[in-house]
Amino acid sequence: MQVPMTPARILKRAVKLYADKTAVVDGEIRLTYRMVQQRVNRVVHAIEDLGLEPDARIAVVDYNTHRYMELYFGASLSGRILSPLNIRLSEDEYAYILENSRAEAVIFHRDFKPIMERVSRRVSTVKHWFIAEGEASESWITNTYESLMDSASSESVTDKIVDENATLNLYYTSGTTGRPKGVELTHRNIYANALTTIISFKIDDATTWHHIAPLFHLADAFFIWSVTFQGGCHVMQRTFVPREVLATMARERVVAAMMVPTMINFLLDVPEIGNYDLSALEWIMVGGAPMSPANAERMMEKLGCRYVSGYGLTETTPLLTVGHLKSTLTDNPQKERLEFITRTGLEVIGVDLRVVDENGQDVPWDGVSVGEILVSGDNVMKGYWEMPLETEQAIQNGYFFTGDLACVDSEGYILIVDRAKDIIISGGENIGSVEVENAIYTHPDVLECAVIRMADERWGEVPKAVVVLRQNARVTEQELMDHTRKHLAGFKVPKKIVFVNELPKTGSGKILKVKLREKS
Repeated sequence: MQVPMTPARILKRAVKLYADKTAVVDGEIRLTYRMVQQRVNRVVHAIEDLGLEPDARIAVVDYNTHRYMELYFGASLSGRILSPLNIRLSEDEYAYILENSRAEAVIFHRDFKPIMERVSRRVSTVKHWFIAEGEASESWITNTYESLMDSASSESVTDKIVDENATLNLYYTSGTTGRPKGVELTHRNIYANALTTIISFKIDDATTWHHIAPLFHLADAFFIWSVTFQGGCHVMQRTFVPREVLATMARERVVAAMMVPTMINFLLDVPEIGNYDLSALEWIMVGGAPMSPANAERMMEKLGCRYVSGYGLTETTPLLTVGHLKSTLTDNPQKERLEFITRTGLEVIGVDLRVVDENGQDVPWDGVSVGEILVSGDNVMKGYWEMPLETEQAIQNGYFFTGDLACVDSEGYILIVDRAKDIIISGGENIGSVEVENAIYTHPDVLECAVIRMADERWGEVPKAVVVLRQNARVTEQELMDHTRKHLAGFKVPKKIVFVNELPKTGSGKILKVKLREKS
């Protein structure tokens, strides 16, 4: 027997075994799994009532709320494609993504009403705009999300998905080619990754997961599936305010969470951190950027929990490695144990990970030889949305080429030593350097520019621009920053702009960013 691997089966198990258990905590809102199922049913019926196309794209611009829980599963049961969008994007970026994906509906929190109103004037494909926790007081807004749900039936629905390889989620991720690329993840990708995650982190029904990192990023969203599969509890953190995060952890007896190093550093800097009862906290998955052994040790001491490194990409749904300590290494000195667990980690079950040299040969496990990470598995994406050439370049001979460079030690632990060089990771957010360069180039006085990463004590990395102005042009650093901010989200705007007479180039005229990095 072959049963399609779909996330609808995940929720079905949770409701069957844990119907009256608290599934979601969102401030004062508490929903049991039975209630979640009823709301998911309403989502499915509401989508059908709207008459959206069978594979319509539905975009979401929201904080971490209970809506993500019901929309992720509702999209799965309805056969539509959910596209979670970063809440920090600019008007230009939203307009591009909605047009590129040909989204038919947008669900947004009232806080984003001003920018959504401007975007609504620029996109032609969106038929419905639904506001959450706000009033549908303007003609361009179709209705409120709550009214949409109230008017729909809560009658049970059946999983009609027969093609497990159909696209379920469409995530837009910054890349090295300028504009964001839409990553198509299938029902099978998500189901397989959920099983891998449960095994890798030993998730069970006692797991109370704290959604601190944004749910529009797959770095945290993939726990929606795995924690639900096991009947755990989801605690939503709408905004990252360190003291509020700690208070929620203590009040809800949080067991585990995912955070980027920047978030952890902010928590550890709260002077009265010792006043919060974090005794239920067992582990934190640290991803998005590396964390030094010293900082990992500080985290474990102050929060009283285990540090677990995790690595993955949106294209791999995302989990590829987890940094658990092998049982054969538990007797090693503390310093060595810290070094192992803060490495990128061991490949997870269901993933075939290789590190290969320029000739396609696996590098020796010597902790020194460097190669590119290639992966194969049920969690690797279907492809890039309507970008067949880029998909063919990324997936070759059954392996996805990550662009990340790493070495492998004698125990099989992966250690990333460099990334796809044009990606800047700032506070866990990916910033494509070409995307920033394109925005800078819109200024009429800019002749050439190159954007590279610059170390930052708070955010890890921030964009830095090196610019050549046109002859006789007079533009200040602040003027160019202000101009760029009109086209990009604030966190993508260069934090430093350096003006030079010329940029280093290859014989063919390509800008040598490696030379710029050496000087920065």
